[in-house]
Amino acid sequence: MKILIMHTVPYRRMEYHRALDHGAHDVTYVGTAARMADLPAGLRCERLVIPGVAKRHVEINAIVSAADGYEMVMALSEFDLHEAGEVREHLGIPGPRYDELLKFKDKILMKRLVAAAGLRSPRNIDLRAVEKGAPVASVPWEGRTILKPTLGASSIGVHVFGSPREALAFVVRPENDEYYADGEIEEFVEGPILHVDGVMDGGAPRLIVASRYVNTPLEYAWGSKPLGSAQFRMSDQYRAFFLDCLRAVGIVDGAFHLEVIEGPEELVFLEVANRAGGADVIPATEASTGVHLPTEEIDVLIRAQARRLGRPLPGGPVREVTKTEGPWFGWLVVPGHHFPEASCRVTTPDWLPGSGAVVKLRVAQPPDRLKKSVTHQYWEVPAAAILRGGDSAEVAEVVRRLSEEIRVVPHATEVVS
Repeated sequence: MKILIMHTVPYRRMEYHRALDHGAHDVTYVGTAARMADLPAGLRCERLVIPGVAKRHVEINAIVSAADGYEMVMALSEFDLHEAGEVREHLGIPGPRYDELLKFKDKILMKRLVAAAGLRSPRNIDLRAVEKGAPVASVPWEGRTILKPTLGASSIGVHVFGSPREALAFVVRPENDEYYADGEIEEFVEGPILHVDGVMDGGAPRLIVASRYVNTPLEYAWGSKPLGSAQFRMSDQYRAFFLDCLRAVGIVDGAFHLEVIEGPEELVFLEVANRAGGADVIPATEASTGVHLPTEEIDVLIRAQARRLGRPLPGGPVREVTKTEGPWFGWLVVPGHHFPEASCRVTTPDWLPGSGAVVKLRVAQPPDRLKKSVTHQYWEVPAAAILRGGDSAEVAEVVRRLSEEIRVVPHATEVVS
């Protein structure tokens, strides 16, 4: 098969060669010069470079055409998924189009689909449907309120207010006009946040692993706390809710990263993406189950495209991998994007080396440079760890304890510009 891969996620996270036989397939990677530079030197493939200043599908469509003979467009990044639909349409390749894929990006749209299926999601108001400066007729909740971009990621641009009135007063400020173009307010639902990761194949799960966040993605984005998570064993009730959410939104093939709130009375859908989770979800999942999420996703996507093209399915029958017993795994990333300095020193607690909990630990060393935008990549943060425990409570405790006791001191004295 001739495959065009929109290459945005660093290669070291996806490791395409583990799933994709570059000798059997004719593979082309397209991306910025920086992304092309991270492809393995000996990888059999074609490389197409785009400037990276305009929308990806616009730049890609300018250099490829139907005459090139591509049979599949593959996109594994959240920032490429919906734009891949535009490239498929340009090339005349079967597969999901932009409008079909937008529901995996648009937080209002996905919540409407979940609510239509009878599942609980936060009540919300789409600011895109409100005329700028016009009063909102009524808000069906009181108390804490979230303001967020509907198409955002990594909790960037998210704010928490004490009431809907405070949130709307913030929105009408002239400097915050962008929220009318792409924003929503929603009720704040109390409770721990779960993230659920795995792979769907033809509407059935190949893998599903549930974890509880330690701290929140929003606290990490603010730079106030590290972000971590710990895996736990799902009950049948939780598993059924997770799958109901995935099916309501329409995730049929590929990886998923679902976020759910454990509300005081019931589970509440928060959001979902049709791609693998960030931070160290991929290696923690592999350590726990032996399954490498991108490898499984690529296999699923190739099988799905073979079905669309009327070709024999590669490989044999697949089965679901279910995690039912320990050890359980977790991960932790420490933010550094909020520091004015470009480097740091990290001190880990004395108990960590002898705890038996460390699977992998990376600590930044001067003159390592910290990325100045929100990132969860282990090589761009002050510290990142994959941790283990005999049961879910043990791994949750070690992730929590490390998040509280690890110390980061930013400085710029050893950085060479």
